[in-house]
Amino acid sequence: MLENEHIKLRAPEPEDLDFLYTIENDPELWTYSNRREPYSRFAVKRYLSNCDQSIFERGQLRFVVEHKNSGKPIGTIDLFDYDHCNRKAEIGIFIDNPHRRQGYALQAVAMITEYARQYLHLHQLYGYVDVDNTASLRTLTKAGFRHTATLSDWLWKGSRFTNVVLLQQML
Repeated sequence: MLENEHIKLRAPEPEDLDFLYTIENDPELWTYSNRREPYSRFAVKRYLSNCDQSIFERGQLRFVVEHKNSGKPIGTIDLFDYDHCNRKAEIGIFIDNPHRRQGYALQAVAMITEYARQYLHLHQLYGYVDVDNTASLRTLTKAGFRHTATLSDWLWKGSRFTNVVLLQQML
């Protein structure tokens, strides 16, 4: 388990069903993914039952960010689009609203970056971030990611296209 004095990153558990169901079905978050439809409770339950597969099998690794004092989930952090041949993966982070602006995202990114370096032997992590998502841009930049490209009109946000920034960190 990865942890510090404030948070720990752990594998998803069946008890996380309600938390994951809620965040996966938040239409505001769909903007940042390729999914535009809700998940059923059954689908989230099935996902949880298959979480024991490794990143090498699934191409994805999700950690629940848990607040150490309360023992409650406050977010998720993922490595996905894992590319074994080129030793890279995309990073995605979500921290629930009441827990934002407290440094938890930065701490989680630092922990998963070290995990990717030490245990997965990745060469790089990268993230595609909507230019309007200043919190994620700030977090990844503080964590040592560099802005390497801007992709024009990359995301459709309901009534308009928006640009995306590619951020990379060499490990």
